[in-house]
Amino acid sequence: MDVEILQELQLIRVYVFIIMVAIVLWALIKTAESIQRIYIGFKDAWDTSFDNKTEELLDMGKYAEAIDKCKEVLEKHPNHINANWFIAKAYYYTKNNALSKDHFEKTLYLAPSWSENTNEYLSKLKER
Repeated sequence: MDVEILQELQLIRVYVFIIMVAIVLWALIKTAESIQRIYIGFKDAWDTSFDNKTEELLDMGKYAEAIDKCKEVLEKHPNHINANWFIAKAYYYTKNNALSKDHFEKTLYLAPSWSENTNEYLSKLKER
């Protein structure tokens, strides 16, 4: 009888251990999801801020500043779509056709859905 009780207790201990491991894994997954949501929120806010500031610089004709801002981003993230788009436009306005073309082509490669606007600029560059 004592052996049976010990076996039952051992089995309960195994079940409790499995439940505890499952709870810890669940907590880790939920923590990772929360961190990911926070990261995405910060990234979206940063991208929006970058887009707004750079668009504003282009609208004010501050092309050199826009180029510098985009270069900073592109050094860390060479495939940043908006940075490539904005730097292409800034180079376009400063008549640096070769660099403008390069960045518009990269934008088109990274975001094929932007083809209408990108191809419009590329056509204008061919006319120059």
